[in-house]
Amino acid sequence: MLKKLIKRWGNFFLCILLLLSMLTPINVQASSSLQGEAIYQIMVDRFYDGDSSNNATGEAFRFAENVEEDFRYMHGGDWQGIIDKISYIKGMGYTAIWISPVSDPQLWGVPDPNGKQWPTAYHGYNVYDPNRASRYFGANDPTKSKEKLKELVDVCHDNGIKVILDIVPNHIGDYLQGVGDKAHYISDAGLKEGSQVQPASPFNNILWYHNKGDINFDLEHPHTEESTRMLEEHDLGGLDDIDFDNPEAKQAIFDAIKDWFTYTGADAARVDAAKCMKPSDIHELQEYLGVPTFGENFDMDVEFIKDWVGENGETGMLDFPLFQAIVNDFAYGKNFNNTSEISIQSIFDQDYLYGANLNEMVTFIDNHDRNRFLTEAGGDIDKLHNALTFIFAARGIPVVFQGTEQNRGNANGATINGIADTWNRWSMVTKDQEGNVIKDYFDTSTDTYQLIATLNELRQEYEALSFGTQREMWTSMHTYAFSRRVDEGEMEGQELICAFHNSAGTDTVTMSIRAESTIAPGTTLVNVMNPNDKITVSADKKVTITLSGNNAKIYAVDEEAMESVPVTFHIKNATTNWGQDIYIVGNCAELGNWNADEAIGPATCPKYPDWELTAYLPVGKEIEFKAIKKDKSGNVVWQGGSNHKYTVPLSDFGEVSLDW
Repeated sequence: MLKKLIKRWGNFFLCILLLLSMLTPINVQASSSLQGEAIYQIMVDRFYDGDSSNNATGEAFRFAENVEEDFRYMHGGDWQGIIDKISYIKGMGYTAIWISPVSDPQLWGVPDPNGKQWPTAYHGYNVYDPNRASRYFGANDPTKSKEKLKELVDVCHDNGIKVILDIVPNHIGDYLQGVGDKAHYISDAGLKEGSQVQPASPFNNILWYHNKGDINFDLEHPHTEESTRMLEEHDLGGLDDIDFDNPEAKQAIFDAIKDWFTYTGADAARVDAAKCMKPSDIHELQEYLGVPTFGENFDMDVEFIKDWVGENGETGMLDFPLFQAIVNDFAYGKNFNNTSEISIQSIFDQDYLYGANLNEMVTFIDNHDRNRFLTEAGGDIDKLHNALTFIFAARGIPVVFQGTEQNRGNANGATINGIADTWNRWSMVTKDQEGNVIKDYFDTSTDTYQLIATLNELRQEYEALSFGTQREMWTSMHTYAFSRRVDEGEMEGQELICAFHNSAGTDTVTMSIRAESTIAPGTTLVNVMNPNDKITVSADKKVTITLSGNNAKIYAVDEEAMESVPVTFHIKNATTNWGQDIYIVGNCAELGNWNADEAIGPATCPKYPDWELTAYLPVGKEIEFKAIKKDKSGNVVWQGGSNHKYTVPLSDFGEVSLDW
């Protein structure tokens, strides 16, 4: 619109606009969506120490993470550390990062009644100066610190990665004592050197805050007009709550946040403590910033959360209801279709409440305030992989908390009750008390790192996984399936079928293709996670899918179906020891190129000791192969004798039998 006006009215009108911009803020409309992005959440202080010169000193800083108290202090991560590790992030295929609040944090809180200082606000949510870039993430010099943040954004943009700033409009740090007319700043008598008695000017104005005391979360539910007003007007954990009915206070915090986006060119915002603000105020802030935002509404009630989403709220929200369903159903193996409590089906049944913004909801399996998923799942990597595959396949925008790719749960191996904000926030580099490195958690070879890279590749390859309409296809206790279909545009008709199983054993289900689908009978579908796993749409438009254990399958139309045919291998007299399975390995990519780790299998055993499996092989190709026995530890026993040889038929299917 602005370009059309400029073209029509010329430089004169442009000058008028520029003059007005100096008097009144203009809502610059940038990208209005995060659809299609995949986000890596970074808690800056716990990521990587790229510049030790900006580290806090004395009691504010600790290297070790041996006891819970260690996690309440600064550990040295900074913006330079993210710059240093940009290739690590890019290697997983992420298109955006969400970083901790950038403003200067509260170094020391006010003392408790016993005179003890509360630890540092390493996380950035307790703000000292909203207008200054964090000295601990950038530099002690304010200008250099601001420049370092800009450098981070520029480096990310150069690498095709967007930057999402975590913003804190609802409150600053904890400085005020007392309530109402008795609210006051604590005397500086007896405080330790470096203590911050008041927030930085102009935020040291007592009249800018509600001063009504802490939120009583025992009174939060059920949600009523009164309980919602309590959330909006009381302090969150003692943090001084900004009064948005005070126009000066509101404009000051809006301007402070706006400056970070104007200066750095950051792409979006995550809004902290969104449920402690009116949706209309957050919407106004979003319009002022000119970037899409998603907020934190720590609540499992879709009916409540929906009020913050859409035309009068934010672009999206962190999907806490779906998060809880994922923990219930994927970590603990509860029923997908239990509609009497929070489950995958019960949450998806309410998706209509988000309207056109459904795909803007930000999905996650854990974060900095929740137990690590792997701890909830009892250390089961298969459950972790299943849950990750789910959020990358399902509607919404997936975000993954740093370190998940390293197969590590809470640092103490135990769940944390209530808000999880200690053992789950471990550093990506573990050090001893003197700062010597014990372990580096930037391993790019882990199976979860590689899985995330694959999932991000699939989201780039298949538009349906980012923009497609989600429609349920199957729901039962332990199997859930849906389709993602592009309903309009250049890729109209692209569709993927996503199926998930969350318990031990095997489940085979036959489900109808959705009425909206344009996939024709006879079409071959291939599992995009395993090219040897293919199914065919029946004449009555049904597909049969078999899932084992905690596992997922994602099927797309096989564009190369005519170039390969199914070949069934019958392996006879193959006796095995406990834990062994039968695989086929051979001289082509489809059979692993003689790499036992990439062999096709395991085979099924319809009648022991006879086994069978099917592979899709290139038509007309002469292959060489052998059977192998392999256990879960990777130990391999090769079939003796010469290689078997077989020429793949040009059409239909093939069969080959061999004796062990």
